[in-house]
Amino acid sequence: MKTADKNQLMDQLAEYGYELMRPKSLEPGEEVLTRLLRQDDPRLLEAFPVVLANLLREKKLLEWERKNWRPSQDFSKKAEQRFLVMLTLSYLLFELFGMVEYSPRVFSLLAKGLTAKGAGKFLEQFREPFLKSESLKTDHHLELSAERLKNNFRNYAVRQEGGEEVQKKRRALELELLLSELFTSRQKELLKKRLEGKAFTKTEREYFYRVVSKRLRAMANEDLHQMARDLVMK
Repeated sequence: MKTADKNQLMDQLAEYGYELMRPKSLEPGEEVLTRLLRQDDPRLLEAFPVVLANLLREKKLLEWERKNWRPSQDFSKKAEQRFLVMLTLSYLLFELFGMVEYSPRVFSLLAKGLTAKGAGKFLEQFREPFLKSESLKTDHHLELSAERLKNNFRNYAVRQEGGEEVQKKRRALELELLLSELFTSRQKELLKKRLEGKAFTKTEREYFYRVVSKRLRAMANEDLHQMARDLVMK
């Protein structure tokens, strides 16, 4: 990609909330997103959910949301596949950070390329690796880091959304989803019960100290915590 073209794209990204450079002239958001889909630089493709969130925030109907529009009309096979993957990851980010008002519109876009049933299956295919912050394959050309996607989205999109109470609810939802990566539903119930100072039954107490507390001690270890941070940043 030529330097001039890349600089122009980065300027346009800034206008849609991904502020890497000083913004200049505005261009339709769908065109910016389409150009992102052609990039094999993960740093640029990670901007897709941020730009999409800012477009949806404006509450204007996207050209892609027209009744008869389909991804195959505008995209090559490679770009269409990447479009569907990035929509899926955007949906999961909106879900993770409590921006659920955007989810139905994103799901409708997914269904245009996959049908409603196919969109649901596609979401489930990516949900577990996304929540576990594993590497996410968009196609054979590119893999994205789920952790970097979450961090970028938090920094560039979430902080622009809502007031203190909204942010508090989102942090609580994010914590709940992160806990789901490490603990079962039953284990999370015991954690909540412990935090609230409620009494355990004999069976609950034995299970908590035999299984759950060991995981908590490992999580609280400073060296392990630092190692995790170092590995995430690589």
